[in-house]
Amino acid sequence: MDIKDYVCGIPAIIRVLDWEPYRPSKLYGPPEDDFPPEGGHGEWKILDRNGRPAPWLEVKLIDDPKEHDRIEELVFDTMENPSRRCYY
Repeated sequence: MDIKDYVCGIPAIIRVLDWEPYRPSKLYGPPEDDFPPEGGHGEWKILDRNGRPAPWLEVKLIDDPKEHDRIEELVFDTMENPSRRCYY
């Protein structure tokens, strides 16, 4: 799935390569049936606005951890909320 957004103010595409859906923890019933939360993460990469690899944008994300966290949150929200997917 491709998400069009900005990386440090530069138009880009965030391509989600793999996603493991979030599964909340289960803490009721017999103790042997309980499990911790799992998933909610995946692999993604940054492309320029034409869909070509953009390693220089990835370097910008390394230099700006707040922007990296924002992109992580954007990917999580988009992949976990099907209603938001229609916008991309």
